[in-house]
Amino acid sequence: MKSFLANVYPSKWQISSIGSLMLFLFWLFGYDGITFSDDVYYILAGKEFWNGTMEVGSYHFSSRWGAFVPAGFFSLLFDWDIHWISLVSFLSYWATYYLLLQFFSSKNERLILTLWFLTHVYFLHFLTKIYPDSLLVLWCTLFVAAASLRFEKPFISGITMVFALFMGFITKETIVFLAPFPILLFLFDFNSKPVQKSFYITLVACGITAALLYLGYFWAKFGDPFYRVTSINAGHYVSEFTYADKGISSIIKRITYSPFLTFIERAYWPWIVLAIPGFWKLWKERSHPEFTLAFICLILGFWFMSSTLEFYNPIYLNPRHLIILIPFLSFFIAKGWDTWINSFKWKQLLANLLLLGLTYSAITSDWKMAFFQLALGICLWIQYKNFRLIGIAILLLFPAIYSFYYQHQIKQYQSLLNQLDSEVEETAESPILINNFLDFSKKILLEGDSEEMEKLIPIEKADSIIALKPEKIRLFLYQYYQHAYPKEEVDVSNFENAIPINYSLESSKTEGLIETRTYTRKD
Repeated sequence: MKSFLANVYPSKWQISSIGSLMLFLFWLFGYDGITFSDDVYYILAGKEFWNGTMEVGSYHFSSRWGAFVPAGFFSLLFDWDIHWISLVSFLSYWATYYLLLQFFSSKNERLILTLWFLTHVYFLHFLTKIYPDSLLVLWCTLFVAAASLRFEKPFISGITMVFALFMGFITKETIVFLAPFPILLFLFDFNSKPVQKSFYITLVACGITAALLYLGYFWAKFGDPFYRVTSINAGHYVSEFTYADKGISSIIKRITYSPFLTFIERAYWPWIVLAIPGFWKLWKERSHPEFTLAFICLILGFWFMSSTLEFYNPIYLNPRHLIILIPFLSFFIAKGWDTWINSFKWKQLLANLLLLGLTYSAITSDWKMAFFQLALGICLWIQYKNFRLIGIAILLLFPAIYSFYYQHQIKQYQSLLNQLDSEVEETAESPILINNFLDFSKKILLEGDSEEMEKLIPIEKADSIIALKPEKIRLFLYQYYQHAYPKEEVDVSNFENAIPINYSLESSKTEGLIETRTYTRKD
């Protein structure tokens, strides 16, 4: 059995090929449509940019060129096919994967990297989406990877770092978490080896040039070089995801134990736990300081950064924002794999940390995460390394693959498109009330058909439509709102309470997740 497993163990190039193929297949079959949220803006803004109608303004999304310009370019190439527009996210992930592979010569480490990089469910969820976070994965990794070349190719390293930081910043401001990284890297080099002066001179010179060009653009266009900062501050609003408005206790909770709970709830905890040995090993050996220092910057940024500069309000740890941690966590997991497999103390520590996560998941009745952490903890203690690796591989791959099936089932996106097209084609002049998030996304769902879009009215405006007393009112209700936008239940309830006063139900039909009703005015 041992010799058989050794013979089928893939080579280094086979691992990278299989990993690339897996990523492509995940992208190809994992597409489940748009999220009816920020991605709508980026897709439409990209189209407007290439049509020459996009205007940069006070809305802070409007200057995230790195997010919507590539999306718009791909929309030109693929004729408004949203799935193929998301190819930009696939290319970002694949390029990141390729960059990480360059730091591993061992086929075992490459295999571990591949498994952990390609299987996080939230990370994969945005593989088929048009969001800046998917592209930021690449820019953060490139920024750090380029720093590793500072001694061999200082000029190229410095230019590439500034390029990656600049591209990252015009994609999404989160990359500012890495701003302290060059300073920490300089201090590390200063204390451990001769400083490569040409690298830091290039880095500073190119950085200042890029900053002046960026600030100069806003100064020339808006008369304020810090207009971008002002627009970000203006973008802050009070919501259930803000803390400053809820008092000091809410802030303290957010910057103490709340992030740990988020990591557990959003499936980042196993990745963080298994990354600890690798981080510790590299830190102790002073090896790959680029990754350890950058990771510290990211963690501290996520933990303490404020969403506005006007007052302190820690940012909300949206699981989408956290996907930029996955390249670093998978890097540490692969580098530290051999550190813990033969160490009882390491296994005990990792198992105890997983037990903490399991306990919290059980308390909150998150049985899927509880089982995952339990199974992973058991796998740590399997003695035969190949069986252990196979067990962990199955444990990682099954949720990743199942998540695609699950999303397809709860969303049924293609069915939504088909039924919405049929609804607007069959309905003549009667207004069609739809979910608010569908109304927000109708330019994409109906591919910009203005005549058809005019028929669709958000359900939050039901009262104004009923007041006009049209002869008939159609309701097109996408039940996915109960999963993704439960707050819209209020608008649905308001409609159902108001409609019987002046209208009677003529017909009702439910097909999949779509419920359609026709109401006729009472004479």
